[in-house]
Amino acid sequence: MNRIQRTGIIGLSIAVAAILAALYYRHYERYPSTDDAYVDADVVGIVAQVAGPIVKLPIQDNQAIRAGELLFEIDPRPFRIDVEQARAELDETGDDVSALADAVTSAEAGVSYRQAQLRLAEAQWKRVEPLAKVGALPFQDHDKAVAGLNEARAGVIDAKAQLAQALDQLGEADQDNPQIRAAVAQLEYAELQLSYTTVTASVNGFVTDLTLSLGSYASVGSPMLSLVNTDSWRVVAYYKEPQLQRIRPGQPVRVYLPAYPGVRFEGRVQGIGWGIEQQDSEGERGPDGVPSVSPTVDWVRMAQRFPVRITLVDRDPAHPLRKGMRASVRIDTTADDASQDGGTGGGS
Repeated sequence: MNRIQRTGIIGLSIAVAAILAALYYRHYERYPSTDDAYVDADVVGIVAQVAGPIVKLPIQDNQAIRAGELLFEIDPRPFRIDVEQARAELDETGDDVSALADAVTSAEAGVSYRQAQLRLAEAQWKRVEPLAKVGALPFQDHDKAVAGLNEARAGVIDAKAQLAQALDQLGEADQDNPQIRAAVAQLEYAELQLSYTTVTASVNGFVTDLTLSLGSYASVGSPMLSLVNTDSWRVVAYYKEPQLQRIRPGQPVRVYLPAYPGVRFEGRVQGIGWGIEQQDSEGERGPDGVPSVSPTVDWVRMAQRFPVRITLVDRDPAHPLRKGMRASVRIDTTADDASQDGGTGGGS
């Protein structure tokens, strides 16, 4: 092989390598992938809202459960007693208000009676006054008529005062009465506390971190167990800054799990994280409520990695997911190229 042939072969090899490198870069750019990903799901913590011993515990750790199924029950007897007591107090308050309403009715009748007496006294005075002016009436009858009129007027004033007092004590006669409202509120609170003794699953999921047993005492606010929400499975994949330029919500994603070799899961990009916690050689800043991502090599200024959230679709029950599983992800950004009208699709 002469020199010209060798030079040609070397040149052709370099050209082929350049073409392959360009193709690889183009594929890498259009189908960004990462092995820095994991399966995630919402975890619902279950705490006791009332205190008491556990009397029912039909679940076991790691079992599947449906929303609405019983998790555990706290002894309801003390709370039932509180409900009955609140009902009795409401009944008693109703009786008291009824008595006050009767007192108002009686006071109103008293006012009507005193006003009738006043009208009679005024009529009597109108008959007596002309006779008294001409001296045709004894002084005793005149004085008696004046005293009767004054007494009737005073009686009306007193009856109206008693009515005002009765109305003030009653307040409102119906459900707007403050005493009734207070008693109703107390009953509703007691019933709410009673409802807290029965704890049911709020989501479909798996029981995990079960820390109680039958007969153990539940304290208010103490964690009892957690539920991994099986309706919230997703994959969180970390991508470097340069890879984010082409990633959009709604793009299709292929997900592979080491736990299931050869099985492909389908998903779609739900969104891209808008912030991470900054770290440097002097130590990280305080938590700001955003993900904290450690650099791979401390002494090299590397591109930051941002979380890309991927919603899984059409999950296969034969391949159950577990929170924290490692994953490999490849996003198809060409789906965004196919729609030149600016639509990127919505995350599911």
